Amino acid sequence: MARIPWVDKEQCISCGICVANCPQVFRFDAHGKSECYDAAGADEDVIQTRAVELCPVSCIGWEGE
Repeated sequence: MARIPWVDKEQCISCGICVANCPQVFRFDAHGKSECYDAAGADEDVIQTRAVELCPVSCIGWEGE
């Protein structure tokens, strides 16, 4: 089963790194915070290296982890 990325919106600083690097997975919500709108938009390794690992406040992770 594929892992689902999750954004802690309380911690998100709206830097846009995940949106810029994985626009097929992440976007800004109506409040300017990042959200995962299509978990199947990229492979897990792409999400991990282009969003999870690059988030400056470590607010992106995997559901259930």
